[in-house]
Amino acid sequence: MSPASCYNTWHSITAIVTALQRSTKQTDLPSLEAHALEQGGYFDRRDAHSYGIIDALLRYHTRAGRFERVLPGVYRLRVAPISPHDEYLLAWIWTNYRGAISHESALALYDLADILPTRVHVTAPRPFHRTSAPFQVHLAPLPEEEVQTYNGVRVTTPARAIVDAAATGTDPTQIHKAVREALERGLVDPDLLRAAAARRPNQYRRDVRRLIEEALAGARAGTR
Repeated sequence: MSPASCYNTWHSITAIVTALQRSTKQTDLPSLEAHALEQGGYFDRRDAHSYGIIDALLRYHTRAGRFERVLPGVYRLRVAPISPHDEYLLAWIWTNYRGAISHESALALYDLADILPTRVHVTAPRPFHRTSAPFQVHLAPLPEEEVQTYNGVRVTTPARAIVDAAATGTDPTQIHKAVREALERGLVDPDLLRAAAARRPNQYRRDVRRLIEEALAGARAGTR
């Protein structure tokens, strides 16, 4: 090893030791990894800090190959198996856990429509300024009653997802299919859908309400 390499290694170790001495939180790497494994191997910088993994250690473990930096502020445990919902988990965690999978992506996650969006749709409440990832970000309120955890991912409820997708131009035949599937599986009822359509504040609300009524009528006709 060259003198320069030795110096760089010594300098890195010294920086880590100094940072650890300044930290008041006990380092708990196994618990961070267990937490990450519960969500597809992903965690964010704040997660790491909550387990005492300071930035110097994050950089060290990333260079060593234990972690990989996937997006700014988002890391992945390299040995973690790929989740079937990998892209949804990544998008949700990228929002610092503030957002939820929504619109067509939520319909796909619930398997309510034959849709495969080119980008993951995620809704986050204002203020939200992150723009460093290839996701379709929608800024809107996320009341707790319109969000739930499904397959380990935070996602808008089926009623909210259907209405949001309808308001942003999803093919009406897919909205009809989503309504029919959601009714058959007991994920929504007509009153819930109507209420969701009525309270979505967007310029297409009248068209959305009409589309929802048409889908409900079609679903009733299909059960006769």
